[in-house]
Amino acid sequence: MLRVSLPAGFAVHDDGRMRVVAPRYELEEMVALLCGRGRDCAGEPVAGGRGGTRRVRLPGGKTVYLRKCLRGGLVRWFVRDLYWLRPERPLQELVVVEHARAAGCRLPAVVAVATEEVGPFYRGWVVSEEVPGARPLIDELASAADRVAVLGRVSAAIERLHGAGVYHVDLTGDNVLVDGDGRIWLVDFDRAFLAPANASKWCARGRARLWRSLVKLAAERSLELSEEAKRAVLGKSFEDAVPAGAAVFRRKT
Repeated sequence: MLRVSLPAGFAVHDDGRMRVVAPRYELEEMVALLCGRGRDCAGEPVAGGRGGTRRVRLPGGKTVYLRKCLRGGLVRWFVRDLYWLRPERPLQELVVVEHARAAGCRLPAVVAVATEEVGPFYRGWVVSEEVPGARPLIDELASAADRVAVLGRVSAAIERLHGAGVYHVDLTGDNVLVDGDGRIWLVDFDRAFLAPANASKWCARGRARLWRSLVKLAAERSLELSEEAKRAVLGKSFEDAVPAGAAVFRRKT
């Protein structure tokens, strides 16, 4: 039994064990992908994150990302892919992403979600559209002529998201992409939630999470971040942030 209201145009396939939710015109294709035995080895694995993401080319030529929901933190050493809290996380992600896209935020569409009942628990999968030509934010910053301007566009994308009442709980450098036209895309909305627009606590937490991630990613490449970069990312919460380095993405000697 579904515990959330599905976005318009989506339909459900439910055989008692597997439940697949997808747009009506793609439901048959998504059932074939998600209900088959090879779903966890389809396509090619994608590096980064918690693992479990695969890049899959569908029979019609469309490329999607198939992500199996995997736990993080200490609990992952005991239970890797089982969940019990309802409504199911993939369904929540679908609803949040559709809400954000309807508000004008630039997010890849969720093509389908699926859950598999395992006693009182469930496993989950999310299928998302590919953003052609996109690369991680840290790669864009490392080669950009005006890095602070890039971060300004990232800040504007985050502001639009928060203005829609959508909050990303893991806003890291890996979850911000830049396409070939310089447009910013936000991805991986697992555990994201809806709340009143521009809630100061959640806005500050999301921006601070992104800043910490960028500092870490920059350090791994022997790069440094400037106060201007910090100000661009943190926005109004700039004064409360932890100080960073001096030069914008200059290699240490």
